[in-house]
Amino acid sequence: MSDEQRKPETESQEFLASPCRLSQLKKRSQIDFEIDFFERILSRDPNYSDVLLQLGELFSRKGWHRRALQVDQRLAQLHPHDPFVLYNLGCSYAVLNRDSEAIAALRSAIQAGYADFEHMRDDHDLDSLRMKPEYIRLLQESETATSSGPLT
Repeated sequence: MSDEQRKPETESQEFLASPCRLSQLKKRSQIDFEIDFFERILSRDPNYSDVLLQLGELFSRKGWHRRALQVDQRLAQLHPHDPFVLYNLGCSYAVLNRDSEAIAALRSAIQAGYADFEHMRDDHDLDSLRMKPEYIRLLQESETATSSGPLT
């Protein structure tokens, strides 16, 4: 059989495989689809911050906290003075019960300008820290510092 005679067979096999792929895609959740999409973009540009932010959020929503932490660590390397990146890093550490690292990241976030202490008090990602004296002290110092100057 010549190569030209084989092509239609191969094309028809691809066409027949296509409905199977569609069925598999329909079974996947929207989050899984988005994770796959963003990971493909990152494979081409691993420093694409906007994509990393989206991916970190999706990993958190999916409950993949270690993967979310890896993304947040990467973002903190790319943007070491961004208060929201540092805050998210603190949240990732807290969710994984890495308390001292969470407190350090939150302190860095505040030093970089994070000041939404009401959100910080209510954020469920930080529930593991609520009763920790270091966390309570950090909030108290931070709220005092906002009225008198930067936290040191």
